[in-house]
Parts: sequence; structure tokens; C-alpha cells
Amino acid sequence: MKKILMLVALSTVSGLTLASENTTNWNSFYAGANIGYGWGKTNDQLNSNASKQDLSGFTGGFQIGHNWQLNNNVVLGLETNLAFNNIKENWKDRDNNQYSPYYGKDAVKEAGSLTVKAGYAIDKFLPYVLTGVTVAKTNHEVGCDRSLVSATNGCKTQYNSSNSNISVGATVGAGVSYKVTDNLSTSLEYQYTNLGKSSVHLTDPNYPAAGEREFKTSYSTTALKLNYHF
Repeated sequence: MKKILMLVALSTVSGLTLASENTTNWNSFYAGANIGYGWGKTNDQLNSNASKQDLSGFTGGFQIGHNWQLNNNVVLGLETNLAFNNIKENWKDRDNNQYSPYYGKDAVKEAGSLTVKAGYAIDKFLPYVLTGVTVAKTNHEVGCDRSLVSATNGCKTQYNSSNSNISVGATVGAGVSYKVTDNLSTSLEYQYTNLGKSSVHLTDPNYPAAGEREFKTSYSTTALKLNYHF
């Protein structure tokens, strides 16, 4: 019985040792491209009558970075990303008020981010978490058109006004990478970005005093990445 127990113990230890061996090297520079989908919300904080808008749309871009793999299989990384977003919402306020002739568009457009990553290499797999800073361009448009509703007391002067701003926010996320070959990897990654509040001026000739707007925007993305490791 003791011999059997010793054999079982030795087999277990040997199995754990083999499982802990990591034959994949994640230490490298890399560059690649990504494509994904984004969704979020934006709301004019200075207009109590403004509805919160749900944003959605596709995103894609490029990334470059570097991974440092430690002896204990912990992997630290630094990555910069340029995204070309089309995360937007075209809205008509008549959906909330049948007599409101107002309409508009809100969008998160181009964005650049710098993130640090920490993960644990399990041979070809690398699960990780990330945090960093994102700089993004947000676009906002508002106007009124009496033809959108059957009757209205507003919109004495029809107009359309648009403006954009650059916002800086915090980003957190998580993902998992897989080494397809020594030089090629793919990743599935989720990110959440809070851009905080962004001030823009949208001229409304019907309410000149209401030109200053302050939009609070946040959004998430899920992206599939493909990287080449040098």
C-alpha cells in the first residue's frame, strides 16, 4: 500500500511539474490590427430635459506593444492603440415627446490609448487585465425641424448646430491571448472607458442661453486582435 501511495504521489508531482512547464515565450515587441464592436451612453448634464442616448457601432484600429515575461510566468506589457470608432446614436426627441421637433447625433470617434497589462502565461494562453488612459474625440449635433412632428410650440427658427471636443478618460479591461505560432497571436479583449464630462457649444437660436452643453460619456468595446511578434 505504501509503495502504491508513493507511486501515486510521484505521478501527481510529475504531472504538476509538466503542467507548469511553459514552452511559449511571450517576451517580444509586437504590432497588429483589431476589429470589434462598441456600446455606451452619453447625456447632456446641463439640460435636465435631455434624454440619455445609447451609443453603439463598430470599431477598429491598430496597436503596438511589448511584453516582458518573468521567470514565474507573470507577463507585464505596455501597449498603445489607435482606434477608428463609429460608436454613435442618431436620435429624434419625438420618441420621448410627440411634439418635440428636436433631433441630433452623438458619437465617439477617433481614440488613442496607452495601457499597461499584467497577465499569467499558461503556455500558449495568456489571460490578462489592463488599465490606462484614453484620449477620444466626441462629436455632438443638435437641431430642430418642424416637419418631424404634427404640431409644436417650439422651433420657431429651424437650425442645425454641431461641435466636437477632445476628452481624456480612464480605461480598464481584461482579455486572453493565444499564440497561434511563435510569431503570431490572437486576442479577445474587453475594455471600458469613462471619458467623464466634455464641454461643447451648440448654438440654438430659439434658446441662446442654452448654448453651453456638458456631455458625460462612457463606452465599452469588445475587440478581436491579431498581432505579429518580432
